[in-house]
Amino acid sequence: MTKEDNLLLNDLKANIEQLFQQYNHLENEITTLEEKVLSLKSEIELLEKDKLEMSQRNEQLKIATVLLSGVDENKVAKQKINRLVREIDKCIALLNK
Repeated sequence: MTKEDNLLLNDLKANIEQLFQQYNHLENEITTLEEKVLSLKSEIELLEKDKLEMSQRNEQLKIATVLLSGVDENKVAKQKINRLVREIDKCIALLNK
């Protein structure tokens, strides 16, 4: 082998080693990002549950406000109560399956 061939071979080895280092770095970065995605998905689920609970609580407060107002909005209150009863019936039906 000539001197030029040895230099080219050494350059090629150095480039291959550099590529492996970049590959390992990118694999580590991918793993880190995948863990972050899982964490964020979990956080989204928790926030969606909180949102649902808050929405239900808000609806309950609206009903309580209507019932406590004493104004002739009994029809609205009855409709909301009937809707809640239907939702409860659906939940009971799902539990019985």
